[in-house]
Amino acid sequence: MSHKFLTTPIYYANAKPHVGAAFTNLLTDTYARFYRLQNIEAYFLTGLDEHGSKVYEKAESFGKNPQEHVDQINEYFLEMENAIAVNPTQRIRTTDVEHKGRVQKIWQKLFEKGDIYKASYEGLYCMGSESFILEKDLDENGNCPGYNVPPKKVSEENYFFKLTKYKDQVREILTSGKVQVFPSFRVKELCNMLDDLEDISFSRPKDSVKWGIPVPNDESQLMYVWCDALCNYVTALGYPDEQADFATFWPASWHFMAKEIIKFHAIFWLAMCLSLEIPLPEKIAAHGHITVDGVKMSKSLGNVIDPIAMVQKYSSDVLRFGLLREMHPGDDFDFSETRLQESYNAELGGKFGNLVSRVLAMNTKYFEGRVQDQFELDFEAEKTHLLNELPALMEKFEVRKAIELWLKFCQTLNQYVEEQKPWALAKAEDPKLAKVMYNLLEGVRVALSVAQIWLPESSDKALAESGLKPHVSLDPSVTLPVGIELLKPSIMFERKDFTEE
Repeated sequence: MSHKFLTTPIYYANAKPHVGAAFTNLLTDTYARFYRLQNIEAYFLTGLDEHGSKVYEKAESFGKNPQEHVDQINEYFLEMENAIAVNPTQRIRTTDVEHKGRVQKIWQKLFEKGDIYKASYEGLYCMGSESFILEKDLDENGNCPGYNVPPKKVSEENYFFKLTKYKDQVREILTSGKVQVFPSFRVKELCNMLDDLEDISFSRPKDSVKWGIPVPNDESQLMYVWCDALCNYVTALGYPDEQADFATFWPASWHFMAKEIIKFHAIFWLAMCLSLEIPLPEKIAAHGHITVDGVKMSKSLGNVIDPIAMVQKYSSDVLRFGLLREMHPGDDFDFSETRLQESYNAELGGKFGNLVSRVLAMNTKYFEGRVQDQFELDFEAEKTHLLNELPALMEKFEVRKAIELWLKFCQTLNQYVEEQKPWALAKAEDPKLAKVMYNLLEGVRVALSVAQIWLPESSDKALAESGLKPHVSLDPSVTLPVGIELLKPSIMFERKDFTEE
């Protein structure tokens, strides 16, 4: 069996999850479902980055110790994952005992390679991002970009990773496409970043950070985020202790993330993989930020989207579809409830849900639910195009285009209904009715099969209720067998008048 390893970033454990984290999880889960429909084993990893100064200070502000605090944050993330119906294979936390031990062994490997050294450092430190920053990167007010606070001038002794040793190799890897970056225009941005990057701080003094994994053989220092957090992708698979899962699933097929952390994955992480002499990840995909009615989300503006509240109002499928439907690879994308409601009625209800109910109801009425015979499809070309082009679009991080292709296929089926008029054929006792209904039933089987990628709960229920579930497939050569009995499922997306809510 083929294997795919799919990851989200591990989210920082200082607050409840927002819709950005929910979206990255939904995106990764969508790809896992896409691969599983092709009988590919997909390993979906997510988790929490639980160390650092901000976590320690947040815990203190609540009168808790850091572990109590991150345990509570973990519960919030579990609640969110359950609400949005994602199904990770594993959740890793950087406070896990196994992770701590494996990261310390990885540190030792890097140290023995000669790629970690201790030195004094003086520079600007941004508390918001918990990272060192160059003066040229400050905003016009001298603040850390995105955090609106000035950096602190820090002078301390740290361990450093020799990022500069691998800059040329990383540049060649990115420009040659050995590691594919989506969207591709990010490659130029990353190469520009490489020009200014120096060796990176890999530790902080214990009296500065207070909450983290001790550096091997130096209790005065705690590991900084790069070695601790980025290595989760391999420690989750047992590296360097246990090789079975690592050998099966690594390298990562996709690292999914928001665009602001692509530098750390496409530069820092690649350099660390080179130093460890392990295979490089295959694809790195960075999505844009979600805006609301064209405005960046902000607590002060009151436009922050609560993913759990959205699920309670609409459903996990509707939220998933609404976000994926709007996504442009790499660019910020806008989300509004008005467009979500329009899409619900016009696309989910009109083009898809009504089609499924209508076709299966007609087959029950005209043929007592039986598939009468097998015929050549009148829209064989459209079916083949959908099932061949869909995987290609997904592999290019074109989820929105994949959804649009599926909607176009659903519209083809709706037009076929109106053109062929099965009700008129039945009234005239026209033998052509059996062929028309076979076309429509096969089309519905294909449409429901694909829908499991981005509408998993509603399509799975419809497949089970109708009797089509055993016949789900993205293989163009698969067709609906003759003689099976099909039933009309529950209405998936009943039309709503949202103005009354």
